[in-house]
Amino acid sequence: MGCLLKMSKWKNSGSWNRGQRIEKEFAPLLRQRDPNYRKANREEQFRHIDYFSNFGTIDVKAKKKINRSDASEQDELVWVEFLNVQGRDGWLKGQTDIIAFERDKDFILVKRNYLLGMCQVKCDLSKKVTNSKDALYKGYQREGRKDLISIIKMSDILELPHQRWKK
Repeated sequence: MGCLLKMSKWKNSGSWNRGQRIEKEFAPLLRQRDPNYRKANREEQFRHIDYFSNFGTIDVKAKKKINRSDASEQDELVWVEFLNVQGRDGWLKGQTDIIAFERDKDFILVKRNYLLGMCQVKCDLSKKVTNSKDALYKGYQREGRKDLISIIKMSDILELPHQRWKK
C-alpha cells in the first residue's frame, strides 16, 4: 500500500507526466519500423520496459533537468540510474534491450548493455557528491532515497553504436 501511495504522488509529478507524453511521441516512430509493436503493461513497466518490438524491448527516456530549479530540460547531459529509489537495480541494469533517449529533434537508441559497460568505465561511483550539478561521472544519491545515479554526456552515448530516429 505504501508503494502505491508513493507511486500515485510520483504520477502527479511534472517529470512523470512528461515521460508519459514522450513515450506517446515515440510510438509513431516505432510503428514506422515495426507495425506489430506493443506497449508494455503496468507490470512490465516496473521492469523498465515501455515497448516490445521485433528488434527488442525499449525503455524511452525523456530529456531531464540537471537541477530541479532549472528552467527547462536539456539534451547534452543524461542522468543514468544504477540503483533505484528502493536501492534495487536501476534501469541501467534492467531487463530492457534498448534505451531510447529523447533529444530536441530526434531519439538516440542504444543497446542498454553497451551503455551499462560504458557507464561502469566512465563513472566513479565511489566519488559521491551531494549536489546534482556535481554528478558528472560521480555518484549522487537524492536525500531520503536509496538511489545511486550519475550524469554522463550525450556525446559519450553517441560514441557507442546507436541509431538516430528523427522526430
